[in-house]
Amino acid sequence: MPTVTLDLTDPVPPGAPLLLAPRFPDAFGFRLDSFEVEHGEVLDTLKATNSAQEAYLIRPTAAPIRPVLRYRMEAFAGDPPGWIWTPPATRYVVASDELRSFVAALVRGAADEAEALRRIVDHAADHFWYGHGPGSLMEERKTVPLLTGPTRGHCLDMHGYCVAACLAAGITAAYTAGFWFKAGSDYAPGMHCWFVAKVDGAIVHYDVSHQLKLPTWPVLPGLNPVPGLRFLAAAGKGLVFQVNEQLIDLAHFAKPVWVTEDGREHHPAHALLLDAKVPFAGRHLPDGLAC
Repeated sequence: MPTVTLDLTDPVPPGAPLLLAPRFPDAFGFRLDSFEVEHGEVLDTLKATNSAQEAYLIRPTAAPIRPVLRYRMEAFAGDPPGWIWTPPATRYVVASDELRSFVAALVRGAADEAEALRRIVDHAADHFWYGHGPGSLMEERKTVPLLTGPTRGHCLDMHGYCVAACLAAGITAAYTAGFWFKAGSDYAPGMHCWFVAKVDGAIVHYDVSHQLKLPTWPVLPGLNPVPGLRFLAAAGKGLVFQVNEQLIDLAHFAKPVWVTEDGREHHPAHALLLDAKVPFAGRHLPDGLAC
């Protein structure tokens, strides 16, 4: 049974903080067997106000020592939960009028849903180039815009865009976020995301950012187009959780978030180990982004 250990690399913030961390859904090859917290206490399991996605509410018990989260997984061959196919209609996945009109023309005449999906992915791959930097595709936007020229983006931008385009075309799709470990490595520098669609009765995964980062052309479907292990942490973009009297609106929810008693949010840096015997403090970890 693989165990994913999540280590917060930022200090515990002041202000009697509580930590909100995703509860992994049972899907895509793995099921959560058990969840343990070192230096912390699980106070409750919360459900998003706009989704069936769940989260653990954790209180640190040894601050300033950071809680360490351990997800013990087991193999799972069943279907994903049905709720992931009805994502909350947030600004991160609702297409603008321009994108909706473009997609209608793009998929017109497609032989089947698989061909329509192929056209949407090709369109996204033709316009995005992989890169990180200030700003994001959705900054100060209420709907997902139409790409008309070269656009810098990373996994959050690309896969949110693809989901919005799929939903505009009437294709069942979901934004999925979690943790990916490259083949042969037990370390990941943070969260990653991809998207999944259900076309012609079949589940199809795409990781556009991984393939553009290589680069690989054409962009092909697959849960792990770059070999490795992948664990789903959360599904849906723009999930909302209520912690005490505060509503926490999360663009994505693979990484945990601190919530202080004065209402401030802090998204800590984190790193992950897979089945590792040597703790983080005793390791030399490579730099770099998960995606």
